Amino acid sequence: MQIELDRTRREPLYQQLARHIQQRIRNGALPSGTRLPTVRQLAQQLGVTRLTVHSAYAELQSGGWIEATVGRGTFVAERIDALVAPPEATLGREVTPAGVITDILHMTQFPGLVGLAKADPAAEFFPARNWQRASEQALAGGGTLLLGYTTAQGDLPLRAAVAELVRERGVSAGPDEIIVTAGVTQGMALATDILAWPGATVLVEQPTYLGLLNILAARGIRAVGLPIDEEGLVVDTVAQAVQIHQPVFLYTVPSFHNPCGVCMSPRRREALLELAERHNLWIIEDDIYGHMCYEGASPPALKSNDRSGRVIYLSSFSKCLMPGLRIGYAIAAPDFVRRMALVRQASDLCSPPLTQRALAIFLEEGWLHSHIKRMLPRYHERRDALLHAMKRFFPSDVAWTWPRGGFACWVKLPSGSSVTDLYLRAIARGVAFAPGEVFKAEASNQSHLRLCFGAEPPERIAEAIAVLGSLLREHQAHQPHPPTKLHEYVPLV
Repeated sequence: MQIELDRTRREPLYQQLARHIQQRIRNGALPSGTRLPTVRQLAQQLGVTRLTVHSAYAELQSGGWIEATVGRGTFVAERIDALVAPPEATLGREVTPAGVITDILHMTQFPGLVGLAKADPAAEFFPARNWQRASEQALAGGGTLLLGYTTAQGDLPLRAAVAELVRERGVSAGPDEIIVTAGVTQGMALATDILAWPGATVLVEQPTYLGLLNILAARGIRAVGLPIDEEGLVVDTVAQAVQIHQPVFLYTVPSFHNPCGVCMSPRRREALLELAERHNLWIIEDDIYGHMCYEGASPPALKSNDRSGRVIYLSSFSKCLMPGLRIGYAIAAPDFVRRMALVRQASDLCSPPLTQRALAIFLEEGWLHSHIKRMLPRYHERRDALLHAMKRFFPSDVAWTWPRGGFACWVKLPSGSSVTDLYLRAIARGVAFAPGEVFKAEASNQSHLRLCFGAEPPERIAEAIAVLGSLLREHQAHQPHPPTKLHEYVPLV
């Protein structure tokens, strides 16, 4: 196989190799049943280590692209019809929160597709070596006990380590106030199942995280959207919404909002907490991006000033570490945590004990802090690459936010733009973003899209924005009347 690997790129060589082989399978150069070179042969041909080739083959095998049989060799998988279909034939079938989440999860199957839809950290930055060390220490210290079940509330050493970690966010909690979850998503689902019922109403920011909207829709719960601007949630609208709709809780992302990237101002945070106490309103705070700050200091969590215990605090390690761990946590009063544990126990019992103990060791050794310290400048660079590329390639009547943290940027398109059409055309051109309407609890006449910068290197971000810019100009050229010009970089949310 003639494959050229670029050693100047930050993308690991094994991932480059896996992507090249995927592309050859897709374009028919490597049909089903084709025998691939041995690890030794390909390593010699490319001048890389055997571990590089072995890692590439392992990734391809886990994705169903190849099959390996001891004694026979490695072959292109027999059933790859679904995998080799072009992205536009598989993605974009349903532009809803559930449909776009499905698209985002499937995007890793398409080599060459630039993923600006995923609010994910970059796989090439994952601290694999330290994670392996933590896992080995966990297994050596815990033995076979960590290969069985644990409590639904979670591993005690991990809960103790999380209690120390959240002090950095201004949150004081003991292990009995913490439950380990399968990411923030499960924390949202557990809290929703306790507080709400079919037909109930929940207040959310407009726009808001599409995962929460997906959870509410699946349970027949109504979401009412409240406005958000450059200072975050417009708290003045909450009291009236409480009186009118009698909501069971309010969901907010006050720090580095997803999808907008803005932070709620201190004044509004205090006003929201006073309102929650006065109206006996539960607040679910999603602080998943709290550690991902690129400029200045990250604002303290809303929970840090919660005097009445009305804030249920959620976070996870999906953004600051690795999403595949599927480890998050919720912080609430002990009675509420016990209720969450009972609800979780009725679904998936517990998170994997070995993974939990390894994460506890990872935190205790200080490896998370050193990892975040290394990563923030790189994500800062990627954010700047996105902003500079939009300034260069987007039409002048497109506006966007300037996030100080997190992975998301909210883009406002000219009136009359069809985001669904742009979504499908961009996928056909090898670029993926998230259409704005799936983040909205209520329909609006304004068109938006979410662009994420964490998972792609700066050069690929610039290439993708150039494609989107050309598509936007093509659409603009077919408009009978040019839209009114807007200023760039204004947080029009």
